[in-house]
Amino acid sequence: MLQKLRDRTQSMGFKIIVAALVFALAFFGFGAFNVFAPGDPEIASVNGDEITRGMVEVETERQRRRIMLQLGDEADPEAIDQLALQQASLEQLIVRKLLDQAIDELGLQASKSQVDEIVAGDPNFQVDGRFNENLYRRGVSALGYSAPEYLEEMGALLRVNQLRQAVTETAVLPLWETRLLNALMNQSRDIAYLPFTVEHFSAGVEIAPEEILTYYDEHQAEFMTKESVDVAYLELNWQMLTEDPAVDIDEEQLRNEYEADKANAGGEELRSSSHILLQVTDDRNDEQARALLADIRQRIESGESFADLAGKFSEDPGSSAAGGELGSVGKGIFDPDFERALWNLEENGQLSEPVKTQFGYHLIRLDGIEIQPYPDFDELRADIERRLVENAARELFKDRLRELDNLAFEMNDSLDGIAETLELDLNRAEGVTRESGEGIFVNAGLRDAIFEADVLLDGNNSPAVEYSDGRAVVVRVRESHPPVVKPFAEVEGEIGTLLVEQEAQRALLAARGEALEQIRGGASVTDVANAHGLDWETFELVTRAGGTAPDDVLAAAFALPRPPGGGRSVGEASLGAEGEALVTVTRVQDGDLAAVSDAELETMRTWFASRGGTLDFAALQAALDAEADIERR
Repeated sequence: MLQKLRDRTQSMGFKIIVAALVFALAFFGFGAFNVFAPGDPEIASVNGDEITRGMVEVETERQRRRIMLQLGDEADPEAIDQLALQQASLEQLIVRKLLDQAIDELGLQASKSQVDEIVAGDPNFQVDGRFNENLYRRGVSALGYSAPEYLEEMGALLRVNQLRQAVTETAVLPLWETRLLNALMNQSRDIAYLPFTVEHFSAGVEIAPEEILTYYDEHQAEFMTKESVDVAYLELNWQMLTEDPAVDIDEEQLRNEYEADKANAGGEELRSSSHILLQVTDDRNDEQARALLADIRQRIESGESFADLAGKFSEDPGSSAAGGELGSVGKGIFDPDFERALWNLEENGQLSEPVKTQFGYHLIRLDGIEIQPYPDFDELRADIERRLVENAARELFKDRLRELDNLAFEMNDSLDGIAETLELDLNRAEGVTRESGEGIFVNAGLRDAIFEADVLLDGNNSPAVEYSDGRAVVVRVRESHPPVVKPFAEVEGEIGTLLVEQEAQRALLAARGEALEQIRGGASVTDVANAHGLDWETFELVTRAGGTAPDDVLAAAFALPRPPGGGRSVGEASLGAEGEALVTVTRVQDGDLAAVSDAELETMRTWFASRGGTLDFAALQAALDAEADIERR
């Protein structure tokens, strides 16, 4: 199959496909497919394999978590476009399905030992260079996985990497192709460009006052002010309610909260332990695993070293090298059955009976118990009080928000009565438009509320708009400023500058066209430049990455054909807002492979082959997509 796919992906169309999908896969990972309830609706299918809504929701949440973790403290959940993220997740799942189907057809596999080695060697799951079970479980949980799901994810990633390597590492770059690529990529050229700038052709352009006035009269729609309003508003937020008399936290509440925290505190008792894990496999059933573990237990009780036996028999890649040590943890970290067995042990060195979990059978040894005293009430009092006050203020905010909304409707001809009733300050803002505002009115939702017809035209209060968590506003229009034409004196200078630029643009385009015809007709480039009062900018043997000439000029120069002997190639380039340019090429010198050292040649061939392999893999994905039966619902 691989050869068949390779044969189908050698066209230039496939070759030039950007390897964006490769980056996306590396960035987003390969999420494990989950088993959902039968009622989970199908929203896409790939060659008959379904993708359900639940699968997309899980993948969307995982991608959201990745983004939040990458952004760190600067993360703003509200800045994430959930709809776009869902669409990206769906497309990602479709790509995974296509690759998984190709991988299955090729029979590629990832062994459990390979997966274990990658997970155990991940520095994100290590403390002092050693795998830490606690850190691992917390880490994968933060990414939205259970431990088994994460292992399945890593297995999927390994299989895709096998496919990627099968394509990219078999790319062949013969010497003749290397020579051609070197000649092209390291080519240098003698180039020159003649700039026709707006600034140059603006000199001497004079615009009569009547022309400016005529333009103003004929284009008044271009000089309208924006519709704006001056508003009055009341703002309610939960922070201001922390001082409200209704927020009253007494000593009894503080004590009760302290006792509840103390009772629910995780990690009050920490237990250090070691274990030996035996997995149930095709070659070992449950009974055999229990029997072997019982034999190991007997050997330990007879005096053999637990650490030595763990290193020999344990199939937990994270702890076996450390003699089975799992470190010191509190409740809520391990599998519930594992945790229950560990907490039933009473003495250091005591061994459990074989305990079955989703990972296999464990022999657990209690290594130590540490009781961490819970802080005194006085030590935590200020934090508890602050928390209770904030919670009470947020709850009060919900009640006051409803009251504010009701009053805004009932007393809709003014804000004064509402301000007095709720003891809120009356604020003002000026010059708010549909597109912009200052302060809180940078929020588009607030501006939309102002320009609703019943607020803008009928003079009513707006409803209470909660524009962020725990912050709400009621607003009314004090004065409306409809669009008007700006006075001529205010825009006269602007119009004069515009007309000068327009005239200069027409002149430079005409001059450039004339100069191009003259040079193509055989005229001297010096005479052409002198005729327009311009100077050529010249560069000898510049490369594509020369960095001396403007980028657009370089691009135009290297797009021109080789000049005939003793002649020149002529083209055009944009200088952006500055103007336009004529570009000439008078000499082309190809990259010489003989001038490249053996080390440079090997590096070059490796780079070209890697680049070609990357494009091959992108082409493979494009071929899979083109041939697939994909339905999106």
